[in-house]
Amino acid sequence: HRVQLDYPGDRYAVQVERLAVGSRFNPGVGFVRRSGVEKHSGLFKFTPRTTRFTSVRKFQYIGSVSHIDNTVAKRTDTRAIEGEFGIEFQNSDRFFAGYASTYEYLPQPFRIATGVTLPVGGYDYGIGRIGYNFGRQRPVSGNVQLERGTFYDGDRLTLAVSSGRYSPVPRLSAEPTVSINRVRLPAGDFTTTLVGSRATFTITPMAFVSALVQYNSGTRTVSTNARLRWEYRPGSEFFVVYNEQRDTQGVNAGLGAG
Repeated sequence: HRVQLDYPGDRYAVQVERLAVGSRFNPGVGFVRRSGVEKHSGLFKFTPRTTRFTSVRKFQYIGSVSHIDNTVAKRTDTRAIEGEFGIEFQNSDRFFAGYASTYEYLPQPFRIATGVTLPVGGYDYGIGRIGYNFGRQRPVSGNVQLERGTFYDGDRLTLAVSSGRYSPVPRLSAEPTVSINRVRLPAGDFTTTLVGSRATFTITPMAFVSALVQYNSGTRTVSTNARLRWEYRPGSEFFVVYNEQRDTQGVNAGLGAG
């Protein structure tokens, strides 16, 4: 069963959920990944508007907690407690800072990177983050975020630029993404880099071409997804999609239309 309360108010917002999945439940039937779990979660948000600061539209305080128990093994699998403070400015920019405390139990060895495997056991770690979101009204927009803290039985430093957008001309836009993770663990150190960009060219108001290209240093793959969309009459659309992934093992490509 699942019980959920959601109050999405402007000044106050509350979400409470309880989910229970029996040990004999077939995960394929209910579209859940596992059986024999109980989840309790809650989120509280306080968003006061202000007239005291002319450049500030509103402040934001967010707190959340999530607890997942394994009813078969009689243990806690996951516990997460998060808090965040944000400032939304009148120009739609947003500053935020937060901290997340996490507990995770690994029931089997976890291969987190090439040559780096975490042993079975429970792990407590916490990560602080700070970031700034540049509003979409700017010629160059996006989110910049820095994270630092413990990670499993080591530490992690992350620098990410996401939801970026640059539009040199009205019909052409690019959305770059960069994420760099430096992880230091007793089992081994590694750094992963994810670099990508989506480009969109609007041919007419009824047709556009978009392409997403990404490189993942962790898997050493370059993936491409390109799509042509044409709405040739209201409610009727034609797509041509091309997907390709390249790695050290070879090339897999596919072409389809529908």
